[in-house]
Amino acid sequence: MNGNSMKRLAALCTVLAAAIAGTFVSVNPAYARSQPECESYTYVKNQAGYDVAAPIGKYGVLPCSLLWGDGGPGTVALQWALNDCYLKPAGKKLLSDDGSFGELTFNALKFAQSKEGISSDGQFGPQSRASLKFPALTGGTHTCARLGKPIV
Repeated sequence: MNGNSMKRLAALCTVLAAAIAGTFVSVNPAYARSQPECESYTYVKNQAGYDVAAPIGKYGVLPCSLLWGDGGPGTVALQWALNDCYLKPAGKKLLSDDGSFGELTFNALKFAQSKEGISSDGQFGPQSRASLKFPALTGGTHTCARLGKPIV
């Protein structure tokens, strides 16, 4: 191979590498769904005896996830949690509990995640489910509680 052929081959390899890298970089891992969508919610009794409103997947499947663009009762349950347990106590504007996971829900979820010291990626999955507080009832009292343990 002569010098010009080597230069062309090197240029082609550089262009291909850039194209491949661009493809991999453009994929946003924050929107990759690793669990089924949370399509509903139910009340779960946690270890402290609180009845906690928690998002669940179709047919009660756990864990489940919620991402930007999702909608329905599972998103409503998340919006309740964000309003009651994070936004209201912080004096922030509350979300409409419209069941639409858009920019406002995404930003509110990131706020709640940062309050709990977990990755604030704006998607609801197993880590958020274990760490966030949800609306809860015990003995007629409304409060916020985690699913696996009482409020600390």
